[in-house]
Amino acid sequence: MAQHKHHNVTQAEQDRIRELHAQGKSLNSIAKTLHRSNSTVKKYADLMGLSFDRGATMNATKAKSADAAAKRADLKNRLLDEAALLLEDLHKPYPVYSFTQSGKYLEHEMKKPSADVIRNLMTSVGIALQRSIDLERVDQQSEASTTVIDDYLKTLGIDF
Repeated sequence: MAQHKHHNVTQAEQDRIRELHAQGKSLNSIAKTLHRSNSTVKKYADLMGLSFDRGATMNATKAKSADAAAKRADLKNRLLDEAALLLEDLHKPYPVYSFTQSGKYLEHEMKKPSADVIRNLMTSVGIALQRSIDLERVDQQSEASTTVIDDYLKTLGIDF
């Protein structure tokens, strides 16, 4: 028979749960602050008659999702900008350097990059473009998922 571990919460921790709850902290936030599991904090919050506002949690989740979408949009733009800069390098003179046997540094400029450098630049451009497309797909899937979840919550009569 499996034994269950009981994680007793001290009176000081219970007081801290009350205090953090009064500050409007979420269940997850309180659990992280106290280094306790969500289920332990929820159990003691229930025993103390405390509840967590799901509307506030949903709003916080939406805010975090919006922040993440903004970061992805910025990252997509930066990836596209970097890809454009790399493409420009394909048509610029390319410095080549070497050292003689005596250790003398030699440098000269080629009209364009060598084939291996062009291949590396094109690979980097392709990766940047693909990652930008991947981020766009994440946003499209997020929008579709949000709509499905919102519709489901509305059918349950949950307003947000």
